Amino acid sequence: MADNIVYLNGSYVKDTDAKISIFDRGFTNCDWTYDVTRTFNHKPFQLRDHIARLYRSLDFIQLDPGLTQDEMHDITLEVFKRNEKSLGSGDDFSITHRVSRGIGELAPGTYRPTVAVYCNRIKFESFAQRLIDGAPLVVVSTRRVPPVCMDPKAKHVSLNFLLANLEGQSVDPSAWVLMLDVYGFLSECTSKNIFLVRSGGLLTPKRDNVLEGVTRATILELASKLDIPCSETDLSVYDLMTADEVFVTSVTPVMIPISKINNKSLKNPGPGPVIRKLQRAWSEMVGVDIVAQALSHLDSATPAGRGTKPLP
Repeated sequence: MADNIVYLNGSYVKDTDAKISIFDRGFTNCDWTYDVTRTFNHKPFQLRDHIARLYRSLDFIQLDPGLTQDEMHDITLEVFKRNEKSLGSGDDFSITHRVSRGIGELAPGTYRPTVAVYCNRIKFESFAQRLIDGAPLVVVSTRRVPPVCMDPKAKHVSLNFLLANLEGQSVDPSAWVLMLDVYGFLSECTSKNIFLVRSGGLLTPKRDNVLEGVTRATILELASKLDIPCSETDLSVYDLMTADEVFVTSVTPVMIPISKINNKSLKNPGPGPVIRKLQRAWSEMVGVDIVAQALSHLDSATPAGRGTKPLP
């Protein structure tokens, strides 16, 4: 996006002018954390929740960003305001916060943190078709680092996730990957939480072994309001393969149905009745038909009318 304005270490600058030292500990030591939220109808959604999770991650790795949560919130709104004019009527932003320990050493007072906040236009076309056809999923042998080694509640991208993605791409380059824990139970995708539907109820892995997704928590709240039974429990690959519906959740696409697992098509590959009910509830909550919005961004090759079809 031309002339995108970002916040970097106290200044608002063009993204092309934003520079970080090669000696930054985020680069040299992977000493950083981050969070991502998005807008709906040009309004930041659950921004306070995402900033709170960011600060929990910062507290966990003992990294002081030099800003309060309120200051980070105000900076984020300023970045959004400076870029909002570039949004079309059907567009929305993802908003990213990245904080590294910057240049220096581990001890407090010996480093200068690097704080960056920026917006990107959501590429709805990258996942729109999957909202109606479903997405492929590969269960990889690379296991999620167990909580006794690294608590998954701290949001971070690790080599563990990279290796899982590389393994999954070797099976199906278009697939997302699902990791198991060391006991063989379902954990999470490398950037998404997973849900199963059985007999009209939701099943999802325990919080002990996954990132506590903000979208995940909201899905559970919506399900409760809709009287959809929910259970956080240990789930096996057998449970996954025999589920009535399977979907994944994350900030930007919200929820995507799974169509096949390890190249085996599911019996209900598209959005089933429970997924549709939750999509409608989410759309009503944010004031945007999340399926129609994404489909409207498909290119001219999309069959006529499909891009504006509302939620059934």
